[in-house]
Amino acid sequence: MPTTSPRKPHRNASTTSVRNPMRKPVRKPVRNMTAAKRKMYRRRRIVVGIALLLLIMLAIFCVISLSKGIAAIGKAIAGHEVTIVRQPVPDPRPVGLTPHCTDKDIRLELSTKSQTVPMGGSVELTERFVYEGNSSCLIDASDMNAVLTINSSEEVTQGKQATKDNKKKDSKDFKDASKSVDYLSHAVWRSDVCDMTLRPLLMAKGDHFEKKITWNTNSTSGKGCTADEDLPKVNRGTYVLRIEHKQVQGLHSEPVLISVQ
Repeated sequence: MPTTSPRKPHRNASTTSVRNPMRKPVRKPVRNMTAAKRKMYRRRRIVVGIALLLLIMLAIFCVISLSKGIAAIGKAIAGHEVTIVRQPVPDPRPVGLTPHCTDKDIRLELSTKSQTVPMGGSVELTERFVYEGNSSCLIDASDMNAVLTINSSEEVTQGKQATKDNKKKDSKDFKDASKSVDYLSHAVWRSDVCDMTLRPLLMAKGDHFEKKITWNTNSTSGKGCTADEDLPKVNRGTYVLRIEHKQVQGLHSEPVLISVQ
């Protein structure tokens, strides 16, 4: 009889080694970080954070600066109108060496808004100093020296006639000052009856000075320095107003007529 080899026992599937899917993976042991290392890492993070913050701020500053610069350049390129402003330049010479103005350096102007004023009323006048010279000079613009005089038209007419008669009598000794009417001596009102502070002006090319003065249709003749409300009123009639500078010979304004009604 044939011999048969003994049969190896069949492995059961259930006995095969299979990994359990529910088994948790084995974790490596966590190294404990010392306190010194933790402080070191913390310091590094702080330094890196500060550096990043500074870089961000620098970038923002650069962007803003570039934007402003580009805007300024754009405005400069786009602008077509140039405004030139004359700045007052002080005279390099000391005031003591600056000469006084002459009648050729200054033009005096006198103007008024109205040439009629009711009796007892007031009229506002404008005095104007205009420089017409070539080099700077000094002049006093106070009412003490730049005197506003007001004369009656009858007095001015009589003065002109007397001047003509005197000129015929003695033409040799006739002085330039007597060629015009003496507005100061016969004025019914003048601005220098009371003492006041001087007002020196340093005038140069392109300069002018303007001031206002009010006449209340009253008279200072024979009254001296008296309060304005205590002065007597002038009568109705036509009056001649003129500015005459006492310190600059020949410097005066053109006369202005005002009718007191």
